[in-house]
Amino acid sequence: MKLNLGERLITNNPLRAFIQRRVEGPILKRMAGFESYPLCLEIGCGRGIGAEIIVEQFGAQRVIATDVDSEQIERAKKNLRPELKDKIEFKVADAMALDEPDNKFDAVFSFGVIHHMEDWRKAAKEISRVLKSGGEFFFEEPLREFTSIFTKSSMLSMIATHPTGGMFSFDEFKGELKNNNVDIINIKHFGNIAIFGVGRKR
Repeated sequence: MKLNLGERLITNNPLRAFIQRRVEGPILKRMAGFESYPLCLEIGCGRGIGAEIIVEQFGAQRVIATDVDSEQIERAKKNLRPELKDKIEFKVADAMALDEPDNKFDAVFSFGVIHHMEDWRKAAKEISRVLKSGGEFFFEEPLREFTSIFTKSSMLSMIATHPTGGMFSFDEFKGELKNNNVDIINIKHFGNIAIFGVGRKR
């Protein structure tokens, strides 16, 4: 789903970009099973910071970065540094129904995007479908105990909207990935609030 105004302000904020580059990217890189990932997909790319991180920190030669919001895609294209234009392609796409062939990517990345889906299980299925055998899925996601808070308050829902179809526990998330031939190989829990991890497709 598209972000509301509050979420756009958070996503497009320089502080969010700093955290992605200096915290989230390095945490996930330390969990990686391989030194580099030539062809990568990012779902929910927003203003494009994640795609840059994938090139700079994960050794990607080519990144297809997608978002369901065409305005965010245009923002990402506008902000893309010239030296990265041959490595990153931005395109409008729905992570629950990707227009990509099976077994294409060495890695797929979700920087806090799956919990925004109306049906996160569809996204998990699509991620597995487009991953090569042995490819890795990098994710950082808040869990239901956190996201459900925003549905209980009209004030909080103005800041962030989290559909019930995007809420999951760690066990549910792990189980659904396993059902789609993706086994979690590295995980870091932040209490019951959020998870950072990597899964590998069988």
